[in-house]
Amino acid sequence: MNSKTFLIGIAGGIMVFLTGFLIYGILLMDYFGASINSYPGLIKEPMEIWAVGLGNIIWGILLAYFLSIGKIESGTQGAVHGASLFFLFALGSNFVFFGQYNLIPFSLSFVDALCMALLGGVSGAVIGWLLGRKTVKE
Repeated sequence: MNSKTFLIGIAGGIMVFLTGFLIYGILLMDYFGASINSYPGLIKEPMEIWAVGLGNIIWGILLAYFLSIGKIESGTQGAVHGASLFFLFALGSNFVFFGQYNLIPFSLSFVDALCMALLGGVSGAVIGWLLGRKTVKE
């Protein structure tokens, strides 16, 4: 991975964070809160926002890496591939969590995967667009 892809990944990770805040922290906060089983001590109050942000940046770097390998150089291609990758990864992870923990209902596995597809699509669009930009050397 070159430094351009790494930096674009950080920008993509910031988009993951902002989109995630909008979806999970504002629009669907009550839905997810009511749908997830709660146990004493399960939810951190306050959350470790630095860890959430760092995880999102890592996702952005990973997405930029995969999109650069796939030679994705447009926002549209980035959105499609980002949404697909995030959807499949989230759905697979959610099925494993559903199978191992009494934390989420089965239906929430699909809702969360759709939300993650939106995160991947938005960040993938930004990453794809940035990967397609040509740098001008003077």
